Amino acid sequence: MTIELKKKDLEIATQFANDRVGLSIDHYKKRGQGSLDKITHDITTGALGEIGIARALKRLGIKSSKPDFNVYDTKKKSYDADLTDNSGNRFHCKSQCVESANKYGKSYILQYGGNGMGHVDKLFRNVTNRDFLIPCLVDVENMEVIIYGCIKIETIVKKELIKMPRVKWLEYSKRAIYLEDLFTLSWYERWGRLKKQSMV
Repeated sequence: MTIELKKKDLEIATQFANDRVGLSIDHYKKRGQGSLDKITHDITTGALGEIGIARALKRLGIKSSKPDFNVYDTKKKSYDADLTDNSGNRFHCKSQCVESANKYGKSYILQYGGNGMGHVDKLFRNVTNRDFLIPCLVDVENMEVIIYGCIKIETIVKKELIKMPRVKWLEYSKRAIYLEDLFTLSWYERWGRLKKQSMV
């Protein structure tokens, strides 16, 4: 499912990234992430993914919360789901940029176990039948977000699709979900939450 991005979306995401990186740079450095440009780029990618996913849910008739682009102190930051709907479903948005996908393959990296001076990814805290992973690819050059499904986290855990990262030095503090593994799931497992809606 492909969602078009607007120039305003990029402006909002970029501003959010610039605001957030300044407040959280010490936290990122403790986790071994010292490149301001890369951190800003990653935050922008995540924000654009959330914008695209929220727009997709709205198009499908699902009334979800809006992306929260308020900047919080690291200690006050919530690690709940990115988006929720009126039925109590929680949507965990995972975004990857085209450059990263081309270099490492389509995958989604999760902070694991609190190692490396980092939190535990919210996905690990929410393994219920109300929690869903929505993976996407953010293509800034073509101004679009490509969404690959809306998958129960329970299914991902049950089928052991959370794996060690292929990049060796990430094994200490990260885990990964690979898109090729998600594609082994049935259409219903990937899109069942939205099956009653007309897919575009």
